[in-house]
Order: sequence, then structure tokens, then C-alpha cells
Amino acid sequence: MKTHVLISIAILSVSGAAFAEPVTRTTTYDGPKVDGTRVIVRDKAAGTYSRDTTATRASDGATATRSYDRARTDTGVTASGSATSFAGETRSFDYDRTRTDTGYTANGTATGRGGQTYTLVGQGAKTETGYTRNRTITNSAGTTLYDRSAVVSRANGQVSRDVSVARAPGFNRPKFGRGRRN
Repeated sequence: MKTHVLISIAILSVSGAAFAEPVTRTTTYDGPKVDGTRVIVRDKAAGTYSRDTTATRASDGATATRSYDRARTDTGVTASGSATSFAGETRSFDYDRTRTDTGYTANGTATGRGGQTYTLVGQGAKTETGYTRNRTITNSAGTTLYDRSAVVSRANGQVSRDVSVARAPGFNRPKFGRGRRN
């Protein structure tokens, strides 16, 4: 029995090195209207993730692309991404989230398809009984387009949430730093 356990441990320790290497996954799609390729590279040891997608429309050969990159840092995480539509419209974002003693701070910029620019400022902090979070998005003129704040606390086994959201009419907030939603 001891021999089997030692052999299993030896195999797992040798195979552990293989898990630390980057993993690349490529997916292709050949459809009647669009052909596409997605390449995902994940390196858990380095803390990086990238996803690049290219689609070509069959009717006219127009190409659309989308890329997303995320990296773990000593103090948090950074992310960036861009997308170009079949019509050539582009959008992009950069995002940085930094750990603090009690939570995090977040900063980001985004450019929409029409050239509009947005700035994100956010923070989150633990409290004695819960946490607080806020996130504000402004445009290049400094007008607040989106503001969300939340205070969550726990007392006597009950959770209390106080969330307020203010959004400019018609504003559809850009995505900052969120991998699968970009």
C-alpha cells in the first residue's frame, strides 16, 4: 500500500510541472455566413489570460476582431481589450484594480465605437460588519453618466443592503475589465 501511495505522489509531483505551462485552446467555426477563430492562452503560473477572436463574413470578406488580455500583478490585476466591427468601428478599454489594506481601488478608461471616451473610478473596502463599494463613470466632459454605491452590513444574523444607482438617460455603461462580457 505504501508503495502505491509513494508512486502516486511521485507521479503527481512530476505532472504538476506540466500544469504550470501555458495552455492554448483554439476553436474554429465554419458557418454559412461567418467563419471564425478564437485562440485562448492561459498561463496560471504567470497569472495571464488572453483571448483573440477573428470572424470573417462570407458575403463580402469583411473581418471583425476582438481581443482581451488580463494579467495578475503584485498589487492586483490589469486588463485591456479592443474590438473592431465588420463596419470598421472600434472600441477599447484599459482597467487597473489595485489591492489596498482594506479592499481595492479601480481605475479605467474606455473608448466607444463612436469615439466617445469614458473614465471609471471605483473602490471597495471592508468594514467591521460588511463592506462598501462605489463605481462612477464619467464622460470626457466630466459629466457623471453612471454612479453606483453599496453599503452592506450584517448584524444579529441579518444582512442589510443599501444600494443606490444613478444612470444618465440612455446610457449603456461600457464594460471595464470583465473578461467574458467584453
